Amino acid sequence: MSSIARTDATGGALDPKFLEWQTSLPVDRRLLEVDVAGSVAHVEGLVAGGLVTREEGDTLQAALRSLPGKVARGEVELPLEEDVHMAVEVWLRATVGEVADKLHTGRSRNDQVATDLKLWVRSAVNRLLAGLEGLEAAIEAWNEAQGDTPMPAYTHRQVAIPVLARLWIGAALGEPLARDRRLLAVVEDEIADSPLGAGAIGGNTLPIDPWVPARELRFSSPPRNPMDAVGSRDHGLTLAFACARISQHLARFCADVVELSSDGLVTLSGAVACGSSMMPHKRNPDLFELVRGQAALRQGELVALMTTFQGLGTGYHRDLQQDKQVLFACVDGTVACLEMIALGIRNLELMPERCVTALERGDAIATDLTEALVAGGTAFRQAYRQIGALVATQRAAGKRLVDLRAEELEAAGLPASLLDHLDVKASARKRAARYVRSSES
Repeated sequence: MSSIARTDATGGALDPKFLEWQTSLPVDRRLLEVDVAGSVAHVEGLVAGGLVTREEGDTLQAALRSLPGKVARGEVELPLEEDVHMAVEVWLRATVGEVADKLHTGRSRNDQVATDLKLWVRSAVNRLLAGLEGLEAAIEAWNEAQGDTPMPAYTHRQVAIPVLARLWIGAALGEPLARDRRLLAVVEDEIADSPLGAGAIGGNTLPIDPWVPARELRFSSPPRNPMDAVGSRDHGLTLAFACARISQHLARFCADVVELSSDGLVTLSGAVACGSSMMPHKRNPDLFELVRGQAALRQGELVALMTTFQGLGTGYHRDLQQDKQVLFACVDGTVACLEMIALGIRNLELMPERCVTALERGDAIATDLTEALVAGGTAFRQAYRQIGALVATQRAAGKRLVDLRAEELEAAGLPASLLDHLDVKASARKRAARYVRSSES
């Protein structure tokens, strides 16, 4: 490692073991592209401020722009430095000479890394939105094929009421993920201001207009408060929370699929169902169980970030170096899970006849019969007790509500018109109708 960030005042050379231990390069080398973009924009500000000539600026910018491609092609190996920012500067010095010494004018690694992270978060939000769009497309296609299939809605994991499949998947994924989109919009708002120009913590006294790099990087404004600009990681926390919440929504859907699979109401194609190493007959919902388990990792990453930031004073602290490793894993894991659930949905098929059987054997029509009595003038609690007694009588006889005959209703003192309400498929369609209309209006 070089001594690019050391002077006589720093007190001599660092211990080699400490140097090796404290480097963040293995993690933050992933920021190379956005770091270069930030440096190119910063050079533009230096040129505008008369601190480097146009020719010098062009030399620096051309070299910087070439670096990500050279690294990707294996033509350049970043030098082992404290972080990616120092690695780029050391490489630049070796490539273009002394003019590279002007690059860091008016800038600190504090505002540099804050800028890099915001730029990376911007791309992370775009990746998450793309993942949501892919999943939404899979849901739409699934609804086209299977959305009008009647199936049980569960309460307390027991068959409750007939619904259409589109209501289930809309509740399990569609509506929650739409709310998650709005949460990602909050992240975008929190990364709107550029940190460049904040310096180490209090800005600088040089003739550098922070609007220049802000515009170059498509930020809405330069930093409003330099101390906040270098120390705030609220956008990271919000992003981690968004990932944790998206993952929790995916996990709840997965729990549904696992139980529906166990009940034989859905089948998974061999493309996403794993087998048992011992039992030859098994078709296991591993994809959904793995995504469900990933939600715990997202929650842990959110807690790790919150704990890292807890108790830090205003401004930059080296503790913040830990945020990137957590955020990278958080976003990568969430994007992968969105892709896996989209794949899983494309290989998830409802079993219509079994769904109807489950509704019938679970007496899911009981609430419809209660409401039919209420519509005819019976008080709700009276109707509730009457249908409850009818359920008990039918079950004692080894029957279900759908097996009712007119004479059995007459014996219970109930109108024969209840026979018109025993179709579980019709119940599902009737219940869904008002919600389908409202969502389309």
